[in-house]
Amino acid sequence: MINGDDLKAMRTQAGITQAQMASKLSCDRKTIINYELGVGEPKMGQLFKWLVICRVDVKPVINQIASIRDKLNGE
Repeated sequence: MINGDDLKAMRTQAGITQAQMASKLSCDRKTIINYELGVGEPKMGQLFKWLVICRVDVKPVINQIASIRDKLNGE
């Protein structure tokens, strides 16, 4: 799983400050600090936004989810 250290590493590697991330996720900087300290976790939508903002390729995950959904729907 992705933990607070991972979130911080992705953010800093992308050259984004905590304040900038908070602005992009429409939350307080304190929320970003808490996520990175492991005090609470971002909701799924925020996590995916975080990944996209940090330029992490989420396409493989999305494709795998679509494949699973299609199998369940008999497609």
